[in-house]
Amino acid sequence: MTEIAKLLPNIRDKQRKHKLESSRSSGAAAPIQSSPKVDYGRNPWDDDEDDPVIEKEYNRQFIESDGFDVDYFYLPYGDELVPHIVEDKYDYPYDVGLFSRLGLHCYNLDKGTSLKLAAINKYNDELRFTRCLYYYITLEAIDTSNNSLCNFQTCVFKDFLPDQASFVAQTEISRLKVPSGPRPPTYGGPERRWKENGVDDSYKGKMPKWFTKDEMAAISTKGQFYELLESDLQGNEWLHMYAEFAFHYKWMAHESDLRPFLPLEIKKVIIQTKEESQPCMKLKANNAIFYIIFKGNGDPSGAPVEYQAVVRKTMDRSPGHICLEVDCLAYKSC
Repeated sequence: MTEIAKLLPNIRDKQRKHKLESSRSSGAAAPIQSSPKVDYGRNPWDDDEDDPVIEKEYNRQFIESDGFDVDYFYLPYGDELVPHIVEDKYDYPYDVGLFSRLGLHCYNLDKGTSLKLAAINKYNDELRFTRCLYYYITLEAIDTSNNSLCNFQTCVFKDFLPDQASFVAQTEISRLKVPSGPRPPTYGGPERRWKENGVDDSYKGKMPKWFTKDEMAAISTKGQFYELLESDLQGNEWLHMYAEFAFHYKWMAHESDLRPFLPLEIKKVIIQTKEESQPCMKLKANNAIFYIIFKGNGDPSGAPVEYQAVVRKTMDRSPGHICLEVDCLAYKSC
């Protein structure tokens, strides 16, 4: 049993007691808001025209919750969110957990916090442009500084950009959960759009290639590069998450869960960044390229395999935004 799993029962007891006391002191219950009656079971494909009532209700739920609390609707034009309730919130799909951790990682970098994934309550997904998949994830996180639980929301999308990188994971929202209700729409708004001018041109375009042997030998003399020490790996758990994104990309079509092959063993990490001059500070750079050699605890292929991955991390200085571009360039038998 993990340390987080041991702490959760005590934390929930405290939260349950607090909610009970709050409900006793608050008096009358809040009024229930009414909404148009919608036949959710009817399929609009049976009709020649769109149902404006269904479309209006879908748009209301989407806008008032930023996509996190939406029922399932059949929309003739497609592109609707598909909700998923996680029956066992501690047993969630591996990839959804990976994207949840990226949202928490972004929030921790922005706020200086230390939130970790504890459970996933639900998520909605949406396919756009035939290849870009969006996840709207509602989760529980534990603040390791005081062992308290909090509800968290993150919107992450994954895409494939063969002209720049093999795989992209990018957050649009990373925040503590906010209640649903009337609000200015954020869908496609400036706070969710990625700001290209917030990232140095050195971290755009095609992904860099893996080092040649001569380049690897000369790295120690180049100021932009820093080879991590063992202590760096132990103190920054998110580096393992970066390697997991490369592992996930390499075996994305693999039908079984990748968790049996974790934890990954990281053998070498080299960071390249222009932002920090001191080697120990390069880990804190907003924009950096990570060259990672790792292997799994076993391998889906059944053979001993070692992977080489390039992960480019960028942040556009907007709250809740981080982007990982991943190339798992090569692998060889150990």
